[in-house]
Order: sequence, then C-alpha cells, then structure tokens
Amino acid sequence: RHVLGSTHMNPHAINACSQEGLLDTWNVAIKDLDAVQKALDDYLETKRGAFARFYFLSNDELLEILSQTKDPLTVQPFLSKVFEAMQKLTFTPDLSATEMHSKESEVIAFVHPVHTTDKNVEFWMTEVETQMICAVREVVKAGIQAYSTTRRIDWILDHP
Repeated sequence: RHVLGSTHMNPHAINACSQEGLLDTWNVAIKDLDAVQKALDDYLETKRGAFARFYFLSNDELLEILSQTKDPLTVQPFLSKVFEAMQKLTFTPDLSATEMHSKESEVIAFVHPVHTTDKNVEFWMTEVETQMICAVREVVKAGIQAYSTTRRIDWILDHP
C-alpha cells in the first residue's frame, strides 16, 4: 500500500520505479506470496488425501467447494467431474442427500440418506460414494431377482 500510495502521489514511471528499497520490498512480497501458495497447496492436498476424487477438480474448483462448505448445494455443479455419470443429488429440506441423478435422467435412491449438516464436505462426499455403490448394488440385485419371475418386456421396463 505504501508503494502504491507513493506512486499515486508521483505517477512518473522512472521516479516510481527508482524508489529506495523498492526491489527489496517486492522480493519480500514475492517470498510471502510463495509461502501462502505453498500453504494453500498443502491444505488442498490434505483435502484431496481425505477424499481422493477431489484430484479430478482444479484448485479453483476445490476452493469454490471448500469456501461454501456449509451449503452442500454448491457441490452440484462439480458432481459430474467427481463422479462419472452423476449429474446431481436430491436434497431434503434438512440438506440430506437421498437420490442420485444421472445425465440421462435416471434416478436411483440411496439405501440410507447422507446427512450433510455439521460435516466437512470430504466426509459426506465419501458417504455419497458409499451410498452410490450400495444403491447400484441394490438395484442390480432387485433386477436379478425379478428376472426369473417377470416377462422379459416387463422386466426391461421395470429395471432400466
């Protein structure tokens, strides 16, 4: 701020760039920015370590999710990058995820709802991953059980 203030007072480029100690000031600022960048990278790496699918997101996208951790609805735009073929989740008014939706508009209900309140995003996203596996397993299991007792045409329509 001091450098910008003095430059504003004397806007001539040669005078502004030849201030005493300006190079040292900028070098310190660069070192500070490098330290902040390293700390931020380390923080994002710990989040990615807690939920490996965060590696599919850029730093900016992950920061967007983490900055709004109290609102799980902000994760919706990034779901297709984290989970292949998942477009969105259905949330109840208490912010529990109950269903997953594919890009083809298929809907599969979770076996158990995923409660997101008072949880870090990496923890409840891990629960979403677990419920996704359980839900698909249950749908496949129901389809296999119904196959032998249902007409093929009806079975195809009932179990897409």
